[in-house]
Amino acid sequence: MAGFFARVGLIAGVVGVVTFSAKAAPATQPTDQTDLQSQVNELRAEVAELKAERTAPSTQPSQAQIDDEIKSVIADADSHSKMLDSIGDDTNAGYFNRRFFIQSDDGDFTLRPWIHIEVRDDTNYTYGNYDIQNGLEIRRARLGFDGNLFGKNLTYFINWATNRANSSLTVKSTTGATVGTTTSPVGGLPVLEEAWLKYNFDETPWFIHVGQMHDPLDHENIVGSKYRAPEASLQGDLFGNTDTFTQAATLIYDPHEAFRVEAGINHGIRGANTNFEDAGNNGNAYNGGLAGRVEWKLMGNWKDYDQLTSLNDKSDLLVLGSGMDYSYGLGGYYTLSHTVDLQYADPMGWFAYLCYFGRYTNHQMGIPNTSNPGASFGTPGDPGQDTYEPSVDAELAYLIDGRIEPFIRYEYMHLAGTPTGSQNNVTDISLGMNYYFYGHNLKFTGLGTYLPTGIPLSDTSGDVLISNGKGEVVFITQIQLLL
Repeated sequence: MAGFFARVGLIAGVVGVVTFSAKAAPATQPTDQTDLQSQVNELRAEVAELKAERTAPSTQPSQAQIDDEIKSVIADADSHSKMLDSIGDDTNAGYFNRRFFIQSDDGDFTLRPWIHIEVRDDTNYTYGNYDIQNGLEIRRARLGFDGNLFGKNLTYFINWATNRANSSLTVKSTTGATVGTTTSPVGGLPVLEEAWLKYNFDETPWFIHVGQMHDPLDHENIVGSKYRAPEASLQGDLFGNTDTFTQAATLIYDPHEAFRVEAGINHGIRGANTNFEDAGNNGNAYNGGLAGRVEWKLMGNWKDYDQLTSLNDKSDLLVLGSGMDYSYGLGGYYTLSHTVDLQYADPMGWFAYLCYFGRYTNHQMGIPNTSNPGASFGTPGDPGQDTYEPSVDAELAYLIDGRIEPFIRYEYMHLAGTPTGSQNNVTDISLGMNYYFYGHNLKFTGLGTYLPTGIPLSDTSGDVLISNGKGEVVFITQIQLLL
């Protein structure tokens, strides 16, 4: 600014001197006067130009523009410093969509590790026996990996669950006589649940699915323990064998539209972690089987169907599904299990689920004592008879403010293959609430279950104990961590 006034002052001085000289010059010097007048005009033009520059709008940015630019630079630097919050074309590892990942530069190889932990406090009270059982347990401690290999078409999934219980070993003397028992510390050891590959034939709706996986029978068990209430329904546990893991090879037709289907062969509905041998040698009751499922989406998005809640749903969802499993064993023994289910959810928070699960058994051998694949069978009251067991499961929930979700569940089952004198008509009424701290990744659940006529066998997955013909109450509180 000082330079500007200096230049103006200098020019003004020159103009004044020139003007004075022009007035004082004799009339005998017309040529010199003309030259001086020309110089004055040039100097005046330069002064006018300088004034125009001074009064012209500034080309410098405003303070608001400067502030916006600073914010943009800071945001850009922050995004580069927090690689784990986003994924880009040049990112090989990080945290995206609530999942950790490691991947190759081209994305053809991806590894996504995860852990799933459920810590539970359970209280069980049986009327008549006046028996109260209470304690803490690690209901689930699971870890696994999933991703893709050699491109986007080949995907994989592997996970293990922690064995919850120790076993007993018989101690014998050198003569073979039993002298006592000891505990075998198998509790905490990993047990394989899933290990499968899925290949999508390029640019087609066809997939091939092989390995150990969920039997394509029951939607609740296919969804699994991550995305439902604290535990599966009794029908899912007893008829579906707790998540229905089996070894199978299936073909999938999924055009990502309103209809999809999966069907194939398996090693029986209880075929998880068994070898190739037939029943009697593989610890399983079955030699093999056939299974399949069809699903029809009347409205909504398929991704919202992968959970038993309306959490984060952006549109109305309505899906009708049906599954079937035919598993056969030695001596003409077989079971035919089938399901029909309907799921509804909406962005307002309402969720409803209805499932019919039936099982027909030829040459009834009895219901397994536990859910393990190699479990022995209880002695049925009607051995060798053909039996049919119907059941229904109805659930209703409402999500409040995206966090609080009260729910109610009603079940009815008619069991067969139980010992003589059993109360085979089982009713289950449950009330509970989910609280989502961070979606399914961090969730608290409280649940109360009432069985007015008890149950003639134990379901350790749901912390239900034998209470044949006697009322039973179960209270569960649970925290879930999913990373």
